[in-house]
Amino acid sequence: MLDTGVLSDSVRYYHEADPFTEKNLYYIPHAGQYHCNSEYEVRRTHLDVCQAIVVDSGELTVEYHDKTYTAPSGAVILLDCREPHCYYTRSSDLKMRWFHFLGSSSEAYVHQITSVHDIVMQVTQNAEIEPCIAQIMKAVAQAEPNPHLISVSIHRLLALLITSTDTASKSDLELVINSSVSYIESHYSDPDLSNENLARMAMLSTCYYVRKFKEFRSATPHQFIQAVRIRSAKQKLSTTSLSIEEIAEQCGFCNTSHFIMVFRRNTGITPLQFRIMWR
Repeated sequence: MLDTGVLSDSVRYYHEADPFTEKNLYYIPHAGQYHCNSEYEVRRTHLDVCQAIVVDSGELTVEYHDKTYTAPSGAVILLDCREPHCYYTRSSDLKMRWFHFLGSSSEAYVHQITSVHDIVMQVTQNAEIEPCIAQIMKAVAQAEPNPHLISVSIHRLLALLITSTDTASKSDLELVINSSVSYIESHYSDPDLSNENLARMAMLSTCYYVRKFKEFRSATPHQFIQAVRIRSAKQKLSTTSLSIEEIAEQCGFCNTSHFIMVFRRNTGITPLQFRIMWR
């Protein structure tokens, strides 16, 4: 039975996952292609799935995390349905495609994407996304879809969404943080790189800069700097004959002891052990 406000030309699909699929793959238990009128509304406190919605015509309003979003035609919406959420339309002619999906990393992936792009994304600038969604919907319409191909398609869609860049839709603050990230990646060898200096360059207070950096990048500036330095150190350890002391200096660590301590804390082994392992 279809929900209130869902018109009779709508269709919904149900699929049971086999044990291997449920344990190892992305999979879709429910999906649908809906034609709705202004009575359509979904309100939930919890559902143990993630959900993707594509608005094909009309407009969908979404309430999520105490915010209200408007999703026009062409928008893709990503939700972690474990969080309270509501979506509805006041349009008399809403058409949408949707699917619930699960998989061991689906929740984390959705959170990562929505922390970068928010839950409503205009993705018309990426020509690969719509064919990927169409492929998923074509697959779930089959009586016995191939779970491996569906898993690959879902993973591809998530990858396309997180790498989709629409500079025009980014806030000025997000562009400032992105610029700061680029500066860190180019100047990580500077031992004086600090929250205070980075905040000053961004023309923000230190506390606000640190908070917003973590909001956009899921790490503090200090954590990000250390990750970049460790990444560079690994590259130098495995591909050059530079000494540990030289690598510590070139990667921006204040001294060799500090480098070894940070490297061990991040990798569980010393720089020398890493070099022996990968040389």
